[in-house]
Amino acid sequence: MLRQLTRSLRLTSRAFTHFNYGTDSTAGQIPVTQALVGWAEKLKAAGIEDTKFNLKCIISHVLNKKFNTVPDSYEKLQFNSSQLADFERFLEARCARMPLQHIIGEWDFMDLTLKTAPTVFIPRPETEEFVRLVIENYKNEKHVNMLEVGCGSGAMSLGMLHNLPQVVSTAIERSKAATVLAAENAKLLNLQDRFTVHNHTMEEDKYLPEELKDKKYDLIISNPPYVKTEEFQYLHPEVVVYENLNALDGGSDGLRVARLVFELACRHLHPGGKLWLELGNEHPPMVKTIMNLQYEGRLKFIASYNDQYKRERFVQIEKV
Repeated sequence: MLRQLTRSLRLTSRAFTHFNYGTDSTAGQIPVTQALVGWAEKLKAAGIEDTKFNLKCIISHVLNKKFNTVPDSYEKLQFNSSQLADFERFLEARCARMPLQHIIGEWDFMDLTLKTAPTVFIPRPETEEFVRLVIENYKNEKHVNMLEVGCGSGAMSLGMLHNLPQVVSTAIERSKAATVLAAENAKLLNLQDRFTVHNHTMEEDKYLPEELKDKKYDLIISNPPYVKTEEFQYLHPEVVVYENLNALDGGSDGLRVARLVFELACRHLHPGGKLWLELGNEHPPMVKTIMNLQYEGRLKFIASYNDQYKRERFVQIEKV
């Protein structure tokens, strides 16, 4: 796959040199509608499903415009020669199944634009739903001391901080690259005063770094790895080749990391504090059973919630 990507990028520069865009282009300006010819078919042939969305994302990025400000017709939009070269190079990379977020180097999450990196897991649209649900439940709280477990790029914590000025967030993250990226995103968004991230691998009896071992929180949020190890063979090429698989591996039942989070919550939530989790659609009933059988008197299953696809994905748990 990586060899294919390298070859595709070489072909791109040749294509740009030799492709004839006709006589409509003037003074080095190419109509976007002209530059688009043939690319939807190429993307489909490569297995890309939503070609219109992919094309518009890349066009918006090349033109340095917000996605929602670019007309779907692309009427009157033009590329200069440098933008055309970028457009073709990015699309060749997408045909090689590089994720959009890695191609453009940033991604919109809720109302924020976050930097991305190839080794850091990209938050999915359902995660925005999850964060909005938590925000709705905490919008009237006066002060919330929050912990995020496995923050990745910082998307969930920063989404909370951006919308709720009364929230202060601490995060832990096992990946050094993601730890650096989350701190950088916080600084770019001017949220660094309310966000602290620690590079830490959560383990049994070592749930938080030494400096946080006595801390208690009002709220813990997490989108822990929940893909079963045996299901990795069914993942899309974008995920297998370009994503950090450690951020996805939930063990044999998809709850290996979630079980550590349960124990962390027992130790580090204030009584009445809440644990919110985004999980796989088969997990909420399993979590409810685990709470009833193993955590009676410590943690209480409050509710589960569906995502936009009507899949039961989000759970709320309370510290007794």
